Amino acid sequence: MSSITSLPKSSSQGTSRLPAEWETGMYGIPVARYTDREFAKLEAELFWPKVWQMACRVDQIPSPGSYTVYDIINESIVVVRIDEHTVKAYHNVCPHRATMLALGSGRFQLEQIVCPFHGWKWNLQGENTYVPERQEFKGGCLSNEDIHLKEVHVHIWAGFVYINMDKNPAPFEQVMEPVRDIVEGIKLGDMKFHWHISARVNANWKVAQEAFIEAYHVPQTHPQLTNGTSTEVANSIWTWETMANGHGLFHSAGVTSMGRLPKNLLLQMSQDEQTDALLRSLTSLYQGHDSMVHAEEVEIARTMRRRKLPDDVTVGQEFQKVLREHYAAQGRPIGDFETLAKCTDMHIFPHVTFLPSFGNAVMYRARPTRENDPDWCIFDMYAVRTYPKGQTPPKWETRHAEGDLKDPKTWYLIPSQDFISVTRQQQGMHSMAMRSTLMAERPESLIVNMHRELDKYLMAT
Repeated sequence: MSSITSLPKSSSQGTSRLPAEWETGMYGIPVARYTDREFAKLEAELFWPKVWQMACRVDQIPSPGSYTVYDIINESIVVVRIDEHTVKAYHNVCPHRATMLALGSGRFQLEQIVCPFHGWKWNLQGENTYVPERQEFKGGCLSNEDIHLKEVHVHIWAGFVYINMDKNPAPFEQVMEPVRDIVEGIKLGDMKFHWHISARVNANWKVAQEAFIEAYHVPQTHPQLTNGTSTEVANSIWTWETMANGHGLFHSAGVTSMGRLPKNLLLQMSQDEQTDALLRSLTSLYQGHDSMVHAEEVEIARTMRRRKLPDDVTVGQEFQKVLREHYAAQGRPIGDFETLAKCTDMHIFPHVTFLPSFGNAVMYRARPTRENDPDWCIFDMYAVRTYPKGQTPPKWETRHAEGDLKDPKTWYLIPSQDFISVTRQQQGMHSMAMRSTLMAERPESLIVNMHRELDKYLMAT
């Protein structure tokens, strides 16, 4: 990947406000980056207002007047559908007396944005159309231009709506260039809502995110996904790629997409044994979070027992061929398998991670809370998928997780397993015995890459 500069001047050209002891280390991450309120303040001032960040998916705002609110610390942004091709985003505040104009998600009736306090009105383009008793303001000289809603930058890409609050942000295309081809090849932009769960988590936003950009934890945390494969064997078949601009991915090298075993080992197994391994893998993912794999794929896998396999073709390879034919018959988009093979897990800096499979994906987003308490974050988990031609995806609904996040009944088995460690990790970060974490050179390289990119924002002058 080419190296791309997407940030302001480095601290070498001025005085950095990031203390040296808080900078990303060569072998680990200082725990103050996860626990110190002053570090969180630096992020709030120097990072979040300047970085391109995912506010929502386009199908959350399906028709003109549809809106959703994206909160990031003290800033609240309302994202509005203008027409089929246009989305705008505004600071979610009335210029009169600072009342928030919208909450949650919904639709502005009659395509008017109305302040609930005093009834000021704007059209969807953010232009003021009505002020009661206008002559009472600014000596009767209040103009519409004085009170238009303050717009923020918006970019629609791959089904995402990204926003940036900086006056002169880095070009979006430049920032996303390292991941563009893979994201588009996976057909993420064709995927629509399946489910969305949002949770308030007792962990720093980076701690919550980091659990999903490394596979080092999988054999211990998710044993049902590895079928007894050791950490050493698992790490020997994974490849990690850190990218410019803080992005990164990992994938399984020389391994079939299902079953997590090299082809030469699979060909030594009988067709029934290969099918059993395929079904175990698919079923674990389906039951684990009903996102990367659905019942439909599991049922197709069951048919592999009775299919005649060509020479030197594994059950997994034949399954992919059959699945592609099945999707094509439905008119359902699916990413090309060559691209899917390059991406088991991708991190899009700063706060989105997704794991694709066939025409499906699970996605994660982490962000600070309104209070900017470093021990808490808002964590969103999304399941998206492509649908057969002519089938209307379900209406977007956000479920707020309530109860113990370590209980599978609260959401799904796989995230519940992750959050057992995530919340314990955040507690451990406060120990006087910890000054810095210790990172594995390859398996946890995406975490270090993310922090080094974050440093560039915090060290800019």
